[in-house]
Amino acid sequence: MFSVSRRRGFTLIELLVVIAIIAILIGLLLPAVQKVREAAARAQCSNNLKQLGLAFHNYHDTEGNLPTGGDPTSGVLYLIGWPGRVFPHFEEGNRRSTIDTFTPNALLTVMPWRLTAAPHNGAHQIYTSSIKTFRCPSSTLGELSPDATLNTSTGVNAKNQAALHYRANGGSATVGLIQGTWSRHAWFGTSGVVYPASKVKLTDITDGTSNTLLLGETSAARWTLDTKSWASIQPWTWGYYNYNPLQANAGWLMIDHKVVTYPINYNGSFFTNETPFTSHHTGGVNVAMADGSIRFLRETLPLVTLQQIATRAGGEVVNLD
Repeated sequence: MFSVSRRRGFTLIELLVVIAIIAILIGLLLPAVQKVREAAARAQCSNNLKQLGLAFHNYHDTEGNLPTGGDPTSGVLYLIGWPGRVFPHFEEGNRRSTIDTFTPNALLTVMPWRLTAAPHNGAHQIYTSSIKTFRCPSSTLGELSPDATLNTSTGVNAKNQAALHYRANGGSATVGLIQGTWSRHAWFGTSGVVYPASKVKLTDITDGTSNTLLLGETSAARWTLDTKSWASIQPWTWGYYNYNPLQANAGWLMIDHKVVTYPINYNGSFFTNETPFTSHHTGGVNVAMADGSIRFLRETLPLVTLQQIATRAGGEVVNLD
């Protein structure tokens, strides 16, 4: 005789218990996966700042000073700022070479943020294609610049242009602030390392390059998008604007560099030149110091300390450790 083995299947209760156990395991695993992803994104963001810090130093070695926050010979134009100047000093040299083919003296001529016609070519892929080193992977803003207003009546194409999630340090609002007479938006800083008409040498940073901000992360819009008359997180295609070169202290717009006025991850009201450092990293932002080192600054850092490390020669004694 043949023996027949019979397997007993799962009862409904046993099946429900197994499903419940799997659900619990998934629930325990998901936070760990999210933490790993955030850690990887934060590391990539830090690496971006590291590359940019090296690019600033390479620019300094070539030109004898750090990039300016606004060329005083520029006139009243919406011009590319420090990103275009440091392109040759990291892997985007070809991008700068392409821009230079559009017109002679391109960085003081083209206004891709403002115009789409030649030689500005604001819709050209050179301006719309994402630049990995300029973009924090944790940012919900994505590859473009959704915080920038699209104005079809004037041809502004900024909302379709590549993001810039890092702003240079234009100084503290408490030291060397020039109250531009054109408007409240025209108040600009002079105590940082990149500001209108600046030509800062590393030797000018007497507070110490390891204690002075170079770049800070601005990768999260902690305000309602498109609610400001001037968007706060513009693409890299617009760096600065000189209100009136013929009028002393008329003022400037500081777009790819900012005056440190508010604490990290501040979400209240502010003027154009005072966009705070923000991110989606838990608890703070990545920054590059003027010596090229990278730090993670907690959002609990006192504003007075943040402003002290925003000055290059304020004489403050700061301990960030």
